[in-house]
Amino acid sequence: LLLLFVLALCSCADFAAAFSTVSPSAKPPPWLNVRGGDISSRVRPATSLKSSVIGAVETFYKTMPLASAFVTCGIKASLADVVAQKSAAKEVAQADGYAENDTLILGEIEETPLEKRRTFAFLLYGGLYQGMAQQVIFNEIFPILFGQGTDFPTVISKVLFDSLVITPFICLPVAYIVKSVIFRYSFNEAMSRYKDDVLNNGLLVKYWSLWAPVQCLTFGVVPQHLRIIFIAFVSFFWLIIFSSITAKGQKERDLDDSCTLEDGVSCRIDG
Repeated sequence: LLLLFVLALCSCADFAAAFSTVSPSAKPPPWLNVRGGDISSRVRPATSLKSSVIGAVETFYKTMPLASAFVTCGIKASLADVVAQKSAAKEVAQADGYAENDTLILGEIEETPLEKRRTFAFLLYGGLYQGMAQQVIFNEIFPILFGQGTDFPTVISKVLFDSLVITPFICLPVAYIVKSVIFRYSFNEAMSRYKDDVLNNGLLVKYWSLWAPVQCLTFGVVPQHLRIIFIAFVSFFWLIIFSSITAKGQKERDLDDSCTLEDGVSCRIDG
């Protein structure tokens, strides 16, 4: 009986130690163990997998900023151009008088094929400039020029410099230069198209109306290693607009070229 009493006391001591909050290293009693581990080990893998994936992504963006910027912005830019091309093709079909019920009579209307070279140009522009170049400009050069603070004067200085210097002289011209390389036309032609879209299609005004407030958030709120991701998210919608503007300008130029009279007078017709 004495021996049984001692064993009972030991069991109670082990039970109390297992559920004690004083000793963090205490182990649960043997009867709580299950095959392959304890209960906590059966719950842990789902949460640990999720946290490990998030941690791996965050580590990738922290340790490989240029590579992550190229991948994120390159894929984003090409997808945005695909969306813009699909939208433009749908508008053309509607303008030509095709209704949804026309397919019952005419059959399936053949879709306009994607301009793969144009999409590739946007992929390069997104990856090289919007990704890698902006990573260097915003996260390495801007802190040297304006400091790393998030106070109002610092943020406004960065936004104004980006809007009035970087955008009109680097950001937008680079897009036209990349496209000229892909489509094999001259640098002067690229700059002529850029000038035409700025003067006639409101390119800069539309850029400023979107990006001025967005960049205030970029430099004032968003953490430095997440800025390119944030810009990539917003610029997905901007590139749809930008792709549509450049496509519209190209169609107008093609119309002017094909509608020139022998005396050199343009017969551009609206409507």
